[in-house]
Amino acid sequence: MPDGRKAESLGDSQVQKPASSSFMGLSRNLWKLAAVMGVVQFSVSLWKWEFSIFLRTMVDPWQMGLIFSFGTLASLVAAFVSGTVADLIGRKRSMAFGLIPVAVGLMAMSYLSFWPFIILQFGLVWYGLSTIRVISQAMPADEIAKDKGRNPARKFMMVLMPLWFVDGLGPLVGALLLSSGFTSSDLHRFAAVGAIVAFFVVLLAVEESLDADIMEKARDGAIVSFRQLGGDFWKLVVGMVGFSFFFTSAISYLGNLCVEEWGVSTVTYGYTWSAFSFTSFVLIYVVSGLADRNLKAALLFSMVGNALVYIAFGFGSGALGLYVLNIIWAVPFIVWIGAEKSLITANVPEESKGRALGTYQFLMGSTAMISALFGALIWEITGSLRMVWTIAGVGMLCTVLVLIPILRSVESGNR
Repeated sequence: MPDGRKAESLGDSQVQKPASSSFMGLSRNLWKLAAVMGVVQFSVSLWKWEFSIFLRTMVDPWQMGLIFSFGTLASLVAAFVSGTVADLIGRKRSMAFGLIPVAVGLMAMSYLSFWPFIILQFGLVWYGLSTIRVISQAMPADEIAKDKGRNPARKFMMVLMPLWFVDGLGPLVGALLLSSGFTSSDLHRFAAVGAIVAFFVVLLAVEESLDADIMEKARDGAIVSFRQLGGDFWKLVVGMVGFSFFFTSAISYLGNLCVEEWGVSTVTYGYTWSAFSFTSFVLIYVVSGLADRNLKAALLFSMVGNALVYIAFGFGSGALGLYVLNIIWAVPFIVWIGAEKSLITANVPEESKGRALGTYQFLMGSTAMISALFGALIWEITGSLRMVWTIAGVGMLCTVLVLIPILRSVESGNR
């Protein structure tokens, strides 16, 4: 491409240059993305914390499994499509497009929340959220590449800092609204308005993080090229697939476990969810710095920690125990986010990072589609969600043994 045309095509993207860190490890644009993710999270956290409890009033466990599995299927399609599209047309437009099905699905859920239409509504919401999730990871990956791999875990985690604050605030607001006479449908309606606000914030505030010459390079290459993602990427896929399966087999039924078998009220459960998220918000800067010192050790720590928390969920009871467990759980959970995303993108070409994140999310989500039904089947057979969480925790511990030799052969890529 001639220099004049190339300069013209760059537009707002600018010529590639190192990303400058302005505050707490994030550039100005990543802080804008972080703010947007906070707004988006409002559209999730306001209602998601009590969604399984809401569903239990109208459907049986096997129907809940179908709803969650269909949502997972929609997120799989979105992950595969959005990662590729984001490499071709940029992050900003891809994120804006992803907010449209979120708003439509939530608005429909607020007025037509009954079986079987709720399956489609939940699928629409999860399609859009999956798209946004990929982009929220791709933009930090772009800047990590420009910074030559410096502090990857901190960038991946810190961009979610406002998200964790809103995730803690959402259940508090939702619980207060429910106790004041509002319904679950009202929460869905308010969340839809939040998604619409986020759409305009993305268009007006966020800057494109992927340079135009890299987009051009992505368009010139193969749309789907699994070999291009590299051997380390596929090793990590093999190492993490079992962990993902067991984790997602129980997580969708957390609200039911706490209310039905831990003996806490729906409002108290919302408050403990907030305790988890606020703890993540407070600790994320320090924890991300520790994770960057050794990404492999951080990933193993997070897997063991999550597994032990799952097993504890299978045996505990009462509000106090639930508060304590949620506060403890915040640490391994946020370490897992930063270490995993850092490792899977470390050795992927810069023009394929969106595809790598989308492909990884697609593959892990594929296991979730089966595991949600697996968890529902155990619940149906045993009549106990404690058994679901205990089996999941033991399974997660076993997968650590598979990942240890794999990590020895993988380059971490962090500086």
